[in-house]
Amino acid sequence: MATPVDFPKYLQSLVESYKKQQHLYTLTDLQVEVRVEKPPEDSSERPSPENKSETKIERLEVLAGIRKYVQQGNVLLVGKPGSGKSTVLQRFRWELALEALNEGDRPIPVLVQLRSDRSILEAIRAEFRQAKLKVSEEEVDDLLLDGRLLLLLDGVNEMPSQQRRQELQLFRDENSDTPMIFTTRDLALGGSLGIEKKLEMCGLTQLQMREFVHKHLPQHGDSLLRQLGDRLREIAETPLLLEMMCKVFKNSGKIPQSKGELFQEFDRQYDEFKRGALVSDDFRRFKSEVLQQLAFVMLQGDSQRPTDGWVAISRDRAEEILECWLRDRGVLDAPTKAKEWLEDLLEHHLLQVAAKPEEIEFHHQLFQEYYAGRALLKLLVERHIDAMDDQRLQHFYLNYFKWTEPLAFMLSLLRDKVQAVRVVRLALEVDLMLGARLAGEVQREFQQRTVGLVDGLDVPRWLKVELLGEARSDEAILGLLKLVKYSESDVRRSAASALGKIGNEKAIPGLLKLVEDSESDVRKSAADALGNIGDEKAIPGLLKLVEDSESDVRRSAADVLGKIGNKKAIPGLLKLVEDSESDVRRSAAKELGNIGDEKAIPGLLKLVEDSESFVRTMAADALGKIGDEKAIPGLLKLVEDSKSYVRWGAADALGKIGDEKAIPGLLKLVKYSESDVRRSAADALGNIGNKKAIPGLLKLVEDSESDVRRSAADALGKICDEKAIPGLLKLVEDSESDVRRSAASALGKICDEKAIPGLLKLVEDSESYVRGGAAHALGQICDEKGIPGLLKLVEDSDYLVRWFAVYALGNIAKQHAEKVAPHLPHLLTLIPSESGKEFHRLILVIQAACKYYKYEIRQLSLAPHPAKPPQPNEILANIDETTQQIYKTTKEMSDKPTQDFSNSTFHAPFNFGDNHGNQAQNITIAAQQSSPEAALNAVVQIIQALEKKYTYVQDEQQALNIIDAEFKEIKQQKPIEWQNLISVKRLYNGGKKAAVKVGEHFTESNPWGKGLVAFIEGVSEDVN
Repeated sequence: MATPVDFPKYLQSLVESYKKQQHLYTLTDLQVEVRVEKPPEDSSERPSPENKSETKIERLEVLAGIRKYVQQGNVLLVGKPGSGKSTVLQRFRWELALEALNEGDRPIPVLVQLRSDRSILEAIRAEFRQAKLKVSEEEVDDLLLDGRLLLLLDGVNEMPSQQRRQELQLFRDENSDTPMIFTTRDLALGGSLGIEKKLEMCGLTQLQMREFVHKHLPQHGDSLLRQLGDRLREIAETPLLLEMMCKVFKNSGKIPQSKGELFQEFDRQYDEFKRGALVSDDFRRFKSEVLQQLAFVMLQGDSQRPTDGWVAISRDRAEEILECWLRDRGVLDAPTKAKEWLEDLLEHHLLQVAAKPEEIEFHHQLFQEYYAGRALLKLLVERHIDAMDDQRLQHFYLNYFKWTEPLAFMLSLLRDKVQAVRVVRLALEVDLMLGARLAGEVQREFQQRTVGLVDGLDVPRWLKVELLGEARSDEAILGLLKLVKYSESDVRRSAASALGKIGNEKAIPGLLKLVEDSESDVRKSAADALGNIGDEKAIPGLLKLVEDSESDVRRSAADVLGKIGNKKAIPGLLKLVEDSESDVRRSAAKELGNIGDEKAIPGLLKLVEDSESFVRTMAADALGKIGDEKAIPGLLKLVEDSKSYVRWGAADALGKIGDEKAIPGLLKLVKYSESDVRRSAADALGNIGNKKAIPGLLKLVEDSESDVRRSAADALGKICDEKAIPGLLKLVEDSESDVRRSAASALGKICDEKAIPGLLKLVEDSESYVRGGAAHALGQICDEKGIPGLLKLVEDSDYLVRWFAVYALGNIAKQHAEKVAPHLPHLLTLIPSESGKEFHRLILVIQAACKYYKYEIRQLSLAPHPAKPPQPNEILANIDETTQQIYKTTKEMSDKPTQDFSNSTFHAPFNFGDNHGNQAQNITIAAQQSSPEAALNAVVQIIQALEKKYTYVQDEQQALNIIDAEFKEIKQQKPIEWQNLISVKRLYNGGKKAAVKVGEHFTESNPWGKGLVAFIEGVSEDVN
């Protein structure tokens, strides 16, 4: 039995961290296709020339594909560098975390980075530790045994040693009941681990790339695409590269000519992306060379294991590498510089802390390979013996998989044609596929020569096709088009596939000829290739295949027409709606739904009455995607289908259309015997959101199945009518915690005080996520009657419950300040507790709402006495006292550092309206302005934080430059701190002789004080 772990806290941390992530390359909104190899349908038939075993390709959106196949066992996700494998896992983990939070009984996702040199159990425990949960190995074993975890294991190809690979295989064998999803760059590098379900992430189609560019560059997308022409796939076919291309073009308007130039330009502009981070000038000049050295040494790895590089290394080792590099260049303080520059790289450039905090790594393996490629280029340019001697170049670099990507980057930047051709020739001697790959990586003007080397090889035709396809160069198209006419059908089929990989429009005429080939597998391959190119010029040829004699060809034509996504394809797809083969009709329905045009509705309505249930289901799904009310009559027929999954699909589609005409039919499903159908009906009725559905949903509140009751509660919450409250209050006492949680959520959305008694019962619930839901709902209702229950929850044992309770009390304080204010003294006593920061923020909100600070003082009954006006002598005494205080404080600053509060800024995470926020801010500013000494102290603390951070500063000018940069940012983003500076400026203006004297005394031993005085004197006299 699994030990109790505070999973809601862990899950919430996953949700929050994903929201906060600002990775340069996160891609969560682009559909990426997954290719799944499936065995022939009839495995009993023996292969023969007439009856070949064919590999069928199913194309799915990546997350849908993972969800589908992980239910059948472990999954291996294969993709090119930068194709988004890691991003997919992060997105999937986020979705699973949300589902587990909302629905309770779901597997807990754990992401494990396999590049780290630690065991899987240690990596799982480390993930929990990041959420501040202590979980022992024994507890992890229990969780695995009980099937509570879903493991996302990223980077099989990046594992640091063979021993770790063997341990991974053993771990997988010992935990066969735990669902696992693995990613790898290349099956040759990481192996398949014996996993049958291999999902391949395909390159983006032309259409997908264009959509991506327009989304990320709405104003300049057309300009970028026009300048790139048909070279978009060549340079940026993966999400990572496409994101980089958009950033580079947006920032400079430049179009890199190769992948290597794209990385080079991205590296050059990275400082601008980081918006002027504070680093030394020396660092800016040499950062690229430092990264090259670091990447090169890491990829070299251990000389005893030349096949493996290091993806991550210890900080100490990284400092040694940088120190050695600096010493070689005559830098005297190399150890200090090495430490400083490594910190700068981690904070401002493309390095990051690895899974183990004591290790570092590049943000993405491709960046490591790019910088290693730049280092190789330097060896070649400087004519190093390891690069110039053919045998040594092959021995140290060309022969190892780990150097393939760096070599590709090197060749894309190498401007020496002779050397480029030489490297490709040597690579062909090592391995033909390696040489073909590198032949397509050299600069475009050299590719005619290098690809010519490949095309001139004396090898079998089938292998020639493979090699030209591997080159993926426009220069290979001519040779492949010749092979399109070859007598052997396997060669023609492979040639079509290779042309599809290159993805250039120039191949379309040749592929259109293959559309009429005598062999069906050639026609099918041609159709798939045209789909990869994704150009509407292919539609006429594909429409011919709609009437092909082979059903597999017709099905491929349907898939490809949908993939191109042009409305011109609809007439052809409508023909396939009446195809004799159910697989073809199903594909036609699917692609008509993807195109999403209402012209497809009549044809899809015919499929509503198809003899095959899975065709009817797909028709319902397509009609739901189109979302037109004309589909409702047909979908209502499916509501009474004999198959429960068809009824479920119909209900789901009706919910997507969201028209109240569907309500009568859906209410029929409320009475069906299958719980999935009743649940789907409830979901659909909730999506429609009409009050007419309430009676039927209230019946489902008493359903025997908890999933149905939960869906009914969710639906009633979406409809948001007080008539649902009695039924929801019954669910407050449900035996299932996820039902109680949904009931709380629904009552909060309805937002009626009649729900408060039921929610106060849930304040005492045994499950933390139910208590948290009750707190959130009480905050939505925002009634003073909820205060007693929320005050209990602010001291709950669960962090998230406390957080929701604090949030809710803040909401109530906005409307009922005087009802919450009496509890201020108690809340102040909670500041030293674990959640003190949250309580402090709540106190600030209550104070702003009440417009006073301390409740006890507010309650005093004191009558004011008239004050006499201050006398001139008193004013002069006050000025003298203030001047003495300035002298004392600045002298203390020079003698010893004061406490550093540079990391102790607070801000409220809640938005309680502009008026209250401004009041709170004005109160704080007023407090700062009322004390010149406090303002001076605040400025001093900022300077001391800078002094601690920039230890290398030796003179006034350096300090002044840094202070100036810091306060420019403060002026824009931190008005309170800027106001403190203005207060200090006023003091200098008010007593200049005394202030200058103090400044001179202070700066005798400290350049920061002199820099501060110079800066303050330079601040504009217009202090207002």
